[in-house]
Amino acid sequence: MVDPGDEAAGRLWAELDRVVRATGKPLTWILVTHSHPDHVANLSFLTERIPGARVLAHGRSPLACHRRVSAPCSLPVGPGIRALPSPGHSAAGDDLAFWVPALRALFSGDLVQPKGETWEQAFYPSPYPYFTDGDTYLRSLEALRALPVEILVTGHREVREHAEARRWIELTARAIRRVEEAVRSWDGPEDLAVAAPEIFRRLCEERGIPPDVVRARMARSGGLLSPFEQYDLPGIAWYWNKHRPGGRAFDPGGRGTVS
Repeated sequence: MVDPGDEAAGRLWAELDRVVRATGKPLTWILVTHSHPDHVANLSFLTERIPGARVLAHGRSPLACHRRVSAPCSLPVGPGIRALPSPGHSAAGDDLAFWVPALRALFSGDLVQPKGETWEQAFYPSPYPYFTDGDTYLRSLEALRALPVEILVTGHREVREHAEARRWIELTARAIRRVEEAVRSWDGPEDLAVAAPEIFRRLCEERGIPPDVVRARMARSGGLLSPFEQYDLPGIAWYWNKHRPGGRAFDPGGRGTVS
């Protein structure tokens, strides 16, 4: 199993039982792409009910696991399955992708998130994925792009095949690069509190995200940080701190959990 997720435990158990009965194969390994709650909330539920199931995660993962991976390697899970460290999305630096050469199938975790089928028509209220280190993210995407991928399975269950799979990787890289370009070309006040919301709005406009969706993304509720502040601002801030060290910056750490 790649990522036990956070869906209702009873539903997960029923689906797992169906697969085990159909294949005659018990669950022996749980492969974790990263430790964000929406990917691992059911982990303890499964390990408590299946004592023989073992957990594999990145060496930097805060999760309890039976095997830790810090470099590309073959896994004892099945023939030819490889773990590929792919940091950039998770603040813990514990992203893993899983590559199955015989099928040319890539389980990318949350690294591949183009946020839309085309650049001009995003299907998500943000024009780029959450990231904590843009340069590292792009290097990880470049490593995945070098693979002869024919089947892509993302961390949020999207499946794309052939040219579409490869295009999703490329579109994700474009989204990250546009954040950097927008920060570098900013010609307004050297104040991130002023620049970041406007940069975000401009990128949303590029990707066809409606203004009312953008306003909702940036709105606070009950004194909590807005989705923009939690999930979008850290990426802009990372490139701001890199390219505009003389401007008013901020430390994106400690701004809540991410998905």
